[in-house]
Amino acid sequence: MKKISIYLSALVFLGVVVFQACGGSGGGTSDDKGKPTDDKKEVAIKPIPLPATGSGGFKFPEDSATIYQWLDKRDTASIYKHAWGLWEGLTTQTDQVLAGDKLLVFETWKGIQELVDDVNADNKNGGCDQPKKSRTPLKFPKQLLHAKPASLKSDEESTTIDKNQNNFEGVAYNPEAACYATSNLIYKKSVLESYRKKDAIGTIPPFPQKSMTIKPVYFVGKQTDGLIRIPAWVGSNLKLDTLNQWNSVVYADVNNKSSNKNIQPVDTTTKDIKKATCDLNDFIHFKVDAAMAEQLKKEQPGADVKAGDIAILVAMHVTTKEISNWTWQTFFWVPNADAPASPSSKYAASLRPKSLSPAAAHYAVSTAYAMVWPNQPITGGINDKNKTEPIIGYNPYLEAGFGAFGNKNTFGFQYGIQTNCMSCHAIAYYNPTGDKAQNPFYTADQYIDMKDKIFVNKVQLDFAWSIKDNLLKNK
Repeated sequence: MKKISIYLSALVFLGVVVFQACGGSGGGTSDDKGKPTDDKKEVAIKPIPLPATGSGGFKFPEDSATIYQWLDKRDTASIYKHAWGLWEGLTTQTDQVLAGDKLLVFETWKGIQELVDDVNADNKNGGCDQPKKSRTPLKFPKQLLHAKPASLKSDEESTTIDKNQNNFEGVAYNPEAACYATSNLIYKKSVLESYRKKDAIGTIPPFPQKSMTIKPVYFVGKQTDGLIRIPAWVGSNLKLDTLNQWNSVVYADVNNKSSNKNIQPVDTTTKDIKKATCDLNDFIHFKVDAAMAEQLKKEQPGADVKAGDIAILVAMHVTTKEISNWTWQTFFWVPNADAPASPSSKYAASLRPKSLSPAAAHYAVSTAYAMVWPNQPITGGINDKNKTEPIIGYNPYLEAGFGAFGNKNTFGFQYGIQTNCMSCHAIAYYNPTGDKAQNPFYTADQYIDMKDKIFVNKVQLDFAWSIKDNLLKNK
């Protein structure tokens, strides 16, 4: 068995912030041998909106008053059902074809770099009505922490295992959010400066209610290897620093000959890996083309990435502007989708739509539609551990690797597995002074008042880290 390098993406929701597997784009586009079954010619990719309705009475966008009622009643069932409805919509297969693969809804959306390029060119219509011609470019996460290579005994060398699992993400906006971004030239520093107020809190115009942003995270493995080893989440540990320290892995059979319905993760030294072997088709995935391979090598110099390698979805953040503070849900791959470990649960899993594809149904969900219970007002709420309860919502493949933030918050929290998406994104702001405060602190779960003094002389970015992290500073 070859040695494997495993990496951890230690990111907060990057922007404001993927999903059906197989044969390429990750959704029923191939026969049992993985060969494309659709022979349509490739065309320009038109961004497709999320379906307005779905199973179980799902609708998008949901009325904000309805969501606030869920929060007032602490109706977690409705919240989970809505999150699953979004996931079902994202994983819906379209009739658009790229490289022989029918694309899923989310795969038609423009990525953050494509939108930034439009803004850089002053193309205000770039996110509104112009198609794209390739998959969303994947980026090497800035906050990525490199784990030490996993050590495997020499007597395991006989098994062919992918040795270069590289972690890349691809933030994308739905058509409504993309049109907002380019129409407002929102990635220009000069534009953000125009919203600054002296001795007051500046804000950008809010995203429209139909806005939705996603951040899928992929491991890139090799088609030429028989098995690809992937870290598998089985539970939390406050001091986890890398995926390697989870010491629990599964093995994806690139030839889809496993048919294992009872996937049991093993540690990295276990020789008998049959019980931990699953099919590649248990993941949403696609094949990397030559252009993407070259781009990924630029993102991570030295990366052994080639055309034909496989991008395997392990995690994804999803957020919508259906309420002022956005809704927050995150999805991550799990070996046993019926009984996922925290931050998901058997209860959350029991509410999955039966209409999900087999691959999409292999992911667990965690939600954060409020910062704390009871839900607090946007301003003027309380941050009191004696009167509120924390709401934990994070993605193991993203936030679990955070070390201590340095300062314990109201609840005494300081680790990534004690975070809440909404709390963290509330502090996404632009600070024109360029001092240390230009880099907002990360926070574990707590209530954030949107009129807090920390925002004075800064510009709030409507919870969108993706604006700050992709700012065109010379524009």
